[in-house]
Amino acid sequence: MSHWIDIAIFVGAQAVSLFNTVLLLWLGLTVLLTGNRRKPATIAGGVGLLLGALFFMGHTLLIAHTVDFFGGGVNIVWRVMWFVLVVAPYFWGLAIFYYSGDPATGRWVRRILTAAMFFMVLSLFLIFPLPTFLEFVLAPALAPVIAWLYVPYLFLCFVLPLIALRRPRTRKALWRDPFRRARPWLIAAAMMLTIAVVAFAFTAYLIVPRAIPVYTIGENELRELYFADELVAGFIGLAVIFLGRAVLSNSVLTERLQAGSGLFARWRNVVGVAIIGSLFVALLYNLNIRPIYSVLLTVILAVMAYALFNWRQYVEHEEFMRRLNPFVTSLHLHERLLTSDVDSEQESRELFTALCRDALRADHACLLFDGSIGGQHERQRIDYHWPLDQETLLQTSLSNSIDWSRLDGDRWAYPLSDSRGAIGRLILGPKLDGNEYNVQELQVAAACAERILDALAGEQLARVAVNLLQQRIAQVQVLSAQHKRILHDDVLPQIHLALLKVESLRSVGRDSASTVDGAQRIDEAITSLTQAHRRISALVREMSNAVPTRLESEGLAAAVQSALEHDFRDSFDHIAWQAEPAAIEQAKRLPLFATEVIFYAAQEAMRNAAKHGRGGDAHRPLHLEVALRNQAGLKLIIEDDGVGRPIDQATNEAGSGLRFHTTMLAVIGGTLSVEDRSGGGTRVSISVPGS
Repeated sequence: MSHWIDIAIFVGAQAVSLFNTVLLLWLGLTVLLTGNRRKPATIAGGVGLLLGALFFMGHTLLIAHTVDFFGGGVNIVWRVMWFVLVVAPYFWGLAIFYYSGDPATGRWVRRILTAAMFFMVLSLFLIFPLPTFLEFVLAPALAPVIAWLYVPYLFLCFVLPLIALRRPRTRKALWRDPFRRARPWLIAAAMMLTIAVVAFAFTAYLIVPRAIPVYTIGENELRELYFADELVAGFIGLAVIFLGRAVLSNSVLTERLQAGSGLFARWRNVVGVAIIGSLFVALLYNLNIRPIYSVLLTVILAVMAYALFNWRQYVEHEEFMRRLNPFVTSLHLHERLLTSDVDSEQESRELFTALCRDALRADHACLLFDGSIGGQHERQRIDYHWPLDQETLLQTSLSNSIDWSRLDGDRWAYPLSDSRGAIGRLILGPKLDGNEYNVQELQVAAACAERILDALAGEQLARVAVNLLQQRIAQVQVLSAQHKRILHDDVLPQIHLALLKVESLRSVGRDSASTVDGAQRIDEAITSLTQAHRRISALVREMSNAVPTRLESEGLAAAVQSALEHDFRDSFDHIAWQAEPAAIEQAKRLPLFATEVIFYAAQEAMRNAAKHGRGGDAHRPLHLEVALRNQAGLKLIIEDDGVGRPIDQATNEAGSGLRFHTTMLAVIGGTLSVEDRSGGGTRVSISVPGS
């Protein structure tokens, strides 16, 4: 029974050493390859992990008895291992101090560790030169100088980081710490290393001296030595597992967000495969079988691990696409536009909920955007479980960067924009699982948020267009009935009466009636025909005017000025027109369709001012000011000093004419706003981006 226990301890020691080698090598290469190598924490952490892998590589060779103890190679391995044993703990402490959150503590602790590291190098390689491996294992009496120097050095490298990580911090500093969620994992790793130091000290002071020289070692001492070695390496392996979890969750050491949820995000699978692989290789090495079988089984294990990673990648990709399914399916815009009682933001809220809940797994989020449909400029928002106590974060000013900004340790903000400029921002809270957002998730969040706003704006524009189309159809039907009634009841009888009177002139002529009576009848016929002509002319004037010729030949400014001088000359007591030369030139560079949209919107605004500016007092003075300016694009301002803008009492909005032109302006990227002047009257502002 004791024989099998000894084999289990020996195989376990080899497996743990090999496990640490694989895990440290994989994690170190991953940190250096995917991290920001311009950051000191990335360099220190990656180099420290690779040095640890180098040590356990030599340690595996030694405990597996694959190195010739009487050859020259064992001394090279021996000295390299001791150099790594001195330098690797220093890099660990150096990397951890970047996350202590206290620069003052980091400075003095780093100085202590640097001085201790140089003292150890000088002591072990110059003052007290290390003995060769044979001198060490065959020494009749082991000198404890190495243990007395090295064990306190390990305590400095592993205990001081634990003290720095657990150092109390202010509430404000803790809230702003982006790595505060990683601190429990870093503390757990530092505690495991501290326990490993205690176990190593016990081994160095009590077990190793009884096992030297090796030719006097017994089974009990050998069993204790291998068990202690396995225990120390096991605690170091746990520390590496906790450190890998911190790197995975909060980008510790890498100092940059992960690119995606690939191999680096499946830390549990990596640890599991490393454990199984290490045990498998250690068992194959100690079994009395032919080497070809060991090689074959190792290849099979590697292929199975690779297939497992590919399968997990496929499953995660399918899951991610399933979560994004709401953004690639139809929005059913046709059905929603035909239903008048549908909430215009329902689809956007559903998309935003799907983004936060399924794709990002965020705890809470908020989408702020500017509502500019219908001439109303107001701040709107779509919330996803947003807490009321975090309202101040929504007012935080962002940097001039167009990329993601970290508001604090957990929350991110992204400025949303289009061709017109900034249109809102996306605020993301922490993830439900406590992990850090990776680059792929943030890119998806930004793209989906912009798609949500595009879908919302498109639906609102389409809904306004449909409503206006319905109003136009109703107006056409009303006008058609009205015109038919006017023609049937008024115009046609007048023309018929005129015809009767003209016909009576013939009979008067035949009856030799007086000339005076004939002239009177002719005058009445002319009057009737004149009234009919005026009514028909009025109906014709209600039809749309053709495009002004000056709009195409001379540009927008000339067309607006011509309309003011001819069409609206008698509608106002005074008209003031101003146009900046830069604005005139910029207006000439606009496409003809854009200038038509702007002109008719301005014409509608001036017509409304002339029609409603005096209110019920026809003798009230009314003045109009029109200005064409170059202000971050083209801006046309129409102001009057009348009674104010007309408001539809049913909808509490501006009239359908301005809503129609607002929609048309939105098509070309422009906006129309209507507001009351401080001194009375109305100001209409038409803005389009510069070409």
